[in-house]
Amino acid sequence: MTHLITEPCPEGREDLGAYRARSGYAGLERVRAEGGRWALEQVEAAGLRGRGGSGSGCPLWVKWRRMVRAVVTDRYVVANGAESQAVSQKDRYLLAHFPHRVLEGLLIAAEAVGARQAFLYVRGDSPAALDGSRAAVAEAAEAGLLGTVTVTVQPSAPTAVSGEETALLDALAGLEGYPQPKPPRPEEAGLRGCPTLVQNVESLALVAALFRQGPDRIRAVGTRTCPGTALFTVTGGVSRPGVYEVPYGTLLRDLLRIAGAPPSDDILAVLPGGLGSGPLRPDELDVPLTYEDLVALGTTMGNSAVVVFRRAGGSLLELVRENVGLLAQASCGQCQGCKEGHLALVRALQCGDLQEARARAEVLLYGRGNCDLPTGTAQFVLRALQEFPGPEWQASRV
Repeated sequence: MTHLITEPCPEGREDLGAYRARSGYAGLERVRAEGGRWALEQVEAAGLRGRGGSGSGCPLWVKWRRMVRAVVTDRYVVANGAESQAVSQKDRYLLAHFPHRVLEGLLIAAEAVGARQAFLYVRGDSPAALDGSRAAVAEAAEAGLLGTVTVTVQPSAPTAVSGEETALLDALAGLEGYPQPKPPRPEEAGLRGCPTLVQNVESLALVAALFRQGPDRIRAVGTRTCPGTALFTVTGGVSRPGVYEVPYGTLLRDLLRIAGAPPSDDILAVLPGGLGSGPLRPDELDVPLTYEDLVALGTTMGNSAVVVFRRAGGSLLELVRENVGLLAQASCGQCQGCKEGHLALVRALQCGDLQEARARAEVLLYGRGNCDLPTGTAQFVLRALQEFPGPEWQASRV
């Protein structure tokens, strides 16, 4: 199995000595020697794509170039490890076991875009991730690796919107931590009104891998449009739940086999990208794990949290009710269309009125709010209604 971001079978935390034995921080040293423009060219050449929860897979260089074009000299970079959904564990896993890989990527990003203040934003109810992050920063500081960059480890509130990039910046500024209207983008006007680069921690760990191993090594695995490997959290009805690193383009069915999923006949549905992703039927599991292939099926990569639901666990209606209930609780209540729309959708599902549920989901889909929570809920419900046969909405077979 190819590993670019992690190492097989980690025991505890990879400390500075162990990471440097694997050429850790050599990439940072070269970036400091070659300059930010060269670093940006390498990121673009490798085709790196963002690993955040939006599931858009935006190329990293797009954000980086916006930062470089900004005229304001005060700039910030943020490693986003808030990981809002409990079904996703990959970011906490990285920060607990491989924090230096994230930190090196953060420092490389700071060098590339000219930032001198950086933040490691870590889910606040994850002691292992917080301890790993703080230990890595302390070790790097003692070794003189931080250079002129100040790195602050900041715990996040464990809320469902804390990982949205404008909510994150709102919290860093000492405010409520609510999503904010866009535009402007954070790269244009972010923390304290200054250009701010926000990248998921896995994205930054892959940046470190790029400068440790080179663009050709990244391009050697994955697909043409999705090069490299990615981390997937697999949970639910599997015998070996956990975080797995596989190349992009791996079939979803093969990932599920690694995690110990049951036979297709025993599977009710699979969410490929967390709670806000459209459910897939058992006959759709041969889809390659790329952004484009999942979108073509009407779903999304989301936060790469794959959730397996077994038939013995209940009917599709029960699954949808429970999931929408969780998503409704996640609304921060700031945008009334989101709050009221979720509640109306929950009531329709509780009554078993699927026609009304469809109408409410369609309103949420085209609603306007400050984050993508209502859109994700709508896409989840509408795909379930459109793509699953009627009998699946009845009591399940046991």
